[in-house]
Amino acid sequence: MKKLEGKVAIITGASRGVGEYIAREFAKEGCNIVVAARTEAEGQSKLEGTIAETAAELTAMGVRAIAVRCDVSDEASVNAMVQRAVDEFGRIDILVNNAGIMAPEKLVDMSLKRWDLMWRVNVRGAIACAKAVLPQMIAQLDGVIINISSIAADQDQPGNISYMLTKHALRELSKGLAAEEKSHNIRVFALSPYGWVPTPGTLFYRLEETMPEVGPTLERPEAMGLAAIYLCGDEGKALSGQHFYSRHLLRDRVNNGVDLYQGDAAFLAQYKSE
Repeated sequence: MKKLEGKVAIITGASRGVGEYIAREFAKEGCNIVVAARTEAEGQSKLEGTIAETAAELTAMGVRAIAVRCDVSDEASVNAMVQRAVDEFGRIDILVNNAGIMAPEKLVDMSLKRWDLMWRVNVRGAIACAKAVLPQMIAQLDGVIINISSIAADQDQPGNISYMLTKHALRELSKGLAAEEKSHNIRVFALSPYGWVPTPGTLFYRLEETMPEVGPTLERPEAMGLAAIYLCGDEGKALSGQHFYSRHLLRDRVNNGVDLYQGDAAFLAQYKSE
């Protein structure tokens, strides 16, 4: 039997990048998916990918997938998205808070308006989504919330302060919410790539040029999805409230000490050429 057969997951920011990669791995394991993001049509974003394209890809993999436009910084939009999920599927088993934005800029140069936007999307958006799904999960006495953090939470390089703080906040959110909802069998985790993943966003900001060694800091796209699947299983129940790096989790708990998900220069080249 597939590991997520019959489950329903909401994945925010799933029109592209890490959210889309996680959705693919979930679909392979039989999970039905609400593809939530802002981009409904090409041209609405500087980056490639739409919710309809992701949903169509997942449907072709044999699961039910719906595309729902959602702006996580807008509480009404979040609540409407969650209600649509309940109306369509009757339950919500997993929430992946992946939607996020980055704006590499030194604090002295960043406007407070831009800072407020980073906080509203990256942190308040995750809170709004969790708050919206919790009544359903509490009623079910079961649920998993995964907040996507970043290795940037551990880095103090110039221009990273805003992103570092918001991604670290998600780790604290996960710890606190896990304690609050333990009695309802709701597990909460923070999950980060160990390095960076070749996505439209990271390539747009040319992040590979800031990394001193491409190999050790480059992660294959499937790692985040596979790590998330592990946390959704029975093995993850005792781990609630913790933060994990995807490759470390897979190496230490799944693959007997072997890191199978590190990329290299040749691997990166194929994404840059697409």
